[in-house]
Amino acid sequence: MAFRGGLPGVVSTVALAVPLSVSIAEAVNRCDVSPGRSSETIVVGNLLLGAEGADRGAVLVVDGRIAAVGEPEDVRSSAPEATVIDCGSLHVSPGFINAHEHPRSSGGFPDPGMRPAYSHRDEWQGNAGAEHYELQWAAAEDPIHQFWIELRHLLAGTTTLAGSGAVPGLLKNASWRDEPAYVYPADTRTFPYGVATETFAGLPCPYEGPSTFDPALGRDFPPTAPYTPHIAEGTNCTAALEGRFYLDYVARNPGRRYALVHGVGLDAASIERLGDLDVTLVWSPRSNLALYGATVDIPAALRAGARVAIGTDWSYSGSYNLFEEFRCAEGVDRELWDDYLSARDLWRMATEHAAYALGIERLTGKLEPGLAADVLVFENRADDPYAGLVDSTAADVVATFVDGELVSGRSDAFDAAQLPATCGNAIGEHFLCVEHAEYGFGHDELLQANEQAVPLFSNERQASCGAFERPRR
Repeated sequence: MAFRGGLPGVVSTVALAVPLSVSIAEAVNRCDVSPGRSSETIVVGNLLLGAEGADRGAVLVVDGRIAAVGEPEDVRSSAPEATVIDCGSLHVSPGFINAHEHPRSSGGFPDPGMRPAYSHRDEWQGNAGAEHYELQWAAAEDPIHQFWIELRHLLAGTTTLAGSGAVPGLLKNASWRDEPAYVYPADTRTFPYGVATETFAGLPCPYEGPSTFDPALGRDFPPTAPYTPHIAEGTNCTAALEGRFYLDYVARNPGRRYALVHGVGLDAASIERLGDLDVTLVWSPRSNLALYGATVDIPAALRAGARVAIGTDWSYSGSYNLFEEFRCAEGVDRELWDDYLSARDLWRMATEHAAYALGIERLTGKLEPGLAADVLVFENRADDPYAGLVDSTAADVVATFVDGELVSGRSDAFDAAQLPATCGNAIGEHFLCVEHAEYGFGHDELLQANEQAVPLFSNERQASCGAFERPRR
């Protein structure tokens, strides 16, 4: 049985013509697998394509890419020997793209001494004087721990993860390191101004003079590679200066894809520049609130014409997965911005806008022909499927496909006899389709080694979203 496409085939799009309609047989929230004789795969369900609602449809996968999207019978007739995974009344979305994580530094729990009292990242890092409490955290250097961190995101629907610390072959990674584990190159430099408190020492506040400092760039990347540094991470004048200097640099150096991670300290003038300069703002609300007690003005950025992506940052102050990040974002939006953001806005932040931030919008991020078949299947519990998705938890994710290959799924939604032997790795109510021998550790070893790590499904001891915390469904 093949879950990954291997033969050239249909390359045209068949228009969706059938509205969402669920029969009695389809009402069971399961994915039925009908093995085919070719290496092509068809996934059937209610597709989230960006318009309101969802349409019953099918996605044809050939060689790991989407070859066609259309009405199920038309797609099946175009590839009669394909394996069909019919997910009935379940919903199908592009896989999430987490535009900001630190996988190597995301395996532990927040420091109990953390308070939302910092005005710049230099303070909690111990670089701005002994009067500021330095947060305690540890990097995950062992592959068995790094694998667990990526698995936490995969089981919650993430198919691409931006940040250093990649594990090859589980989900897809984007970062600046010149290593095979990183499928998508991106200069994800964390602190482009070094210890900014020292770098900008001596400048008056406010500073009206010319731009004095340029951000540091990755030396092993061409000048056209996407650049996604941490900027304006804090609320003080130093953070605001980072924002201004960075945007001045962008204005002087067009010709590459730019993003800006955090942006908490951006002043109104800098936010107004984002759209014209085509700089995507990457938002991490939980981490912003846990450390600084504030976050960037997202409605102002959207009104300025900027794209906004979303990311979890790390487990020490951020969200354990994107569902938890959505939950914080919704609380902030409700209390501060009077429900300015729709569920579909949040979904776009984790799909097409995240892809744009990383310069991969022509490679993944939508259910469109020619793009990678990075897909999540979920159990929708709301009238609006976008609201149903962003209000989900990892337990609602029924299946995750990376490059058209089934990588994880929920055991009650599949007949184990229809799955390959590699899918026999049970994790709670889910399964994982991997050859552990490729990683140098067994499945039982993986579970035992991570008993004290951040859990895969629970939000136990997660950093607080403050007054904006919403109850988990």
